[in-house]
Amino acid sequence: MKKFLPFFTIAAVVMFMSSCTHEYICQCVVKYSGHPPSLPDSAVHEFTIRNTKKVAAQECEDNSVNSTNNGVTMNETCQLY
Repeated sequence: MKKFLPFFTIAAVVMFMSSCTHEYICQCVVKYSGHPPSLPDSAVHEFTIRNTKKVAAQECEDNSVNSTNNGVTMNETCQLY
C-alpha cells in the first residue's frame, strides 16, 4: 500500500487542480467609425480560453483594443461568456 500512496496523492492533486479550470468563450466585437465611406461592417469573433474564471476573464479583456488610423477608429471589446 505504501508504494501506491505517492501515486494516489499525485492523482488527487491533479484532479483537484483540473477541477478549478474550465473552458470559457471569449467573444470580441469589432466596430469601426469615422468619416471615410465604405467602412467595414461590425464583426464578432470568438475563441476559447481554458483557465480559472478570473484568469480567463483577464486574458479575454486584455484582447480589447482601441485604435485610430487615418480618421478611422476601430474599437474591439472582448467579454468572457
